[in-house]
Amino acid sequence: MNIDMDRRVILKLAVMFAVATKFDRVFAMDAAPGPAPVETGGATIKSAPNSDDRQNAWALEHSSNFKAIFGNQKQEDAFLLFLANVYNIYPEDRFQRLLEEVSKTGNSDREIYGQLQMRLPEIMPILSSVRYALPALARQKAEMVRQTLVLLGSERKIKGYMEIGTPGRYLGRLRSNIELTGDSVLLHSSKPRYSPTDIVERGQPFKIGRFVSLNDYAPIASDQVADQSLDVVTNFIGFHHSPPLKRDGFVQSLHRVLRPGGRLIVRDHDVNSSDMNRMVALAHDVFNMGLGTDWSVNQQEIRNFTSMREIIGYIEGFGFKHAAQPPFPGG
Repeated sequence: MNIDMDRRVILKLAVMFAVATKFDRVFAMDAAPGPAPVETGGATIKSAPNSDDRQNAWALEHSSNFKAIFGNQKQEDAFLLFLANVYNIYPEDRFQRLLEEVSKTGNSDREIYGQLQMRLPEIMPILSSVRYALPALARQKAEMVRQTLVLLGSERKIKGYMEIGTPGRYLGRLRSNIELTGDSVLLHSSKPRYSPTDIVERGQPFKIGRFVSLNDYAPIASDQVADQSLDVVTNFIGFHHSPPLKRDGFVQSLHRVLRPGGRLIVRDHDVNSSDMNRMVALAHDVFNMGLGTDWSVNQQEIRNFTSMREIIGYIEGFGFKHAAQPPFPGG
């Protein structure tokens, strides 16, 4: 495998859904006894400002996220922490200078995005994937597993586990820290393979877990995952990319598959202001730009960002109860 030739593939593994720790919150929800409620409850996650299910709520007043962040020193400094701590897949100083230069000279987000993509080769050193992307992936795995273990507390015997949105990125490491029995479900958009990408992602050559299609966030069918068959469900990709019209049914099905007292562990963005909205939106822009994603695809991405308080209220409307979050040592 020529790792430099596969840079974009490894890059995707290293930063998928990863946004700066300051922007994210990880919390646990307990499944209340009894079946999942049929009604949606009163709380809702804010949807897009128009009725198009494929649109998003991230582009504020159609102005530039790049210019809003890189035209404000405080916001720029905060965003650069994201580059240093999470998106560390290029030499930090070179990438920072490139972002600053292009953001201040480009006329629109579309133009800035395209110019950055064309100029990325200027800052990529030899073996950049080995030196930057793979270590970033390893740190991401270690940190999410560490926080998950904190949320699980003293409970180390888990019967039934489902991981949403990955081909087993965290399952392998979790299994070395807990006693896992029963079903191990990977709810993902594509079947796991023996490709270099999947091997790096799951951290081993052999497949792990049982694949079930995410199916664009359709409710999980009972013949795919049985009622009350799992102790833990992890959703480290959050709910902000899920189509608003499908989200209620999807969350309700998460309650269905968990045993009473089971845990739903969620990581999502805590977007509680317009400044944070821009910050997280730009993080997604930069992520997609680095993957070589076309601007038109980036623009159509569903991004229904909201505050953690709203997310918790929404999930509690389906029969979950927010668990008190312990401190994360070293976090």
